[in-house]
Amino acid sequence: IFFDFRHLYGEAVLSDRLRAWLAEACLGQNRFLHLLTENALQRTPPIGFFRDFVVENHKEHPSSIDIKLSGITLFVDAARVFALATGVTRGNTKQRLLAAGDLRKWPQSEVNAWADAFSFLQSLRIRHQLEHYKTGGKPHNRLNPYELNNLDRKFFLESLRQAGALQKRLSLDFGGN
Repeated sequence: IFFDFRHLYGEAVLSDRLRAWLAEACLGQNRFLHLLTENALQRTPPIGFFRDFVVENHKEHPSSIDIKLSGITLFVDAARVFALATGVTRGNTKQRLLAAGDLRKWPQSEVNAWADAFSFLQSLRIRHQLEHYKTGGKPHNRLNPYELNNLDRKFFLESLRQAGALQKRLSLDFGGN
């Protein structure tokens, strides 16, 4: 998370200089990138053998998936590694994916799919939290994918598949598990 800092107050040039220094210091640090990759690959998308959701029986939210930890975080962690590996200084996950994709010469369709999947998961999470807030409930990150409409459920599943594809790319590039 240290690498995701944002400037909040004071002289922005100090944050910019720190970000530039970090980007340069991480270039070529293969062992460091390998360790970050291992950490990023500890979680995998909650998709089962038959390409369907793997839900958890959480005490308060049965048959649910934590969309933040089991979805969004997969993109954030991978984008962080790719940004550090390529010297990208952007802090936004989508911008990191797009910039790293350009620098690494990945197919644009592949990079766009990852960026769109990340955006969809963010949107789904916010909508889910807003629905709970509107009905007087406490917003949270756990949702039951089988309570989604058919289109959202298909997009959710495809977004998780894209997270898996991004993790595969990460593993190939930096020798993860």
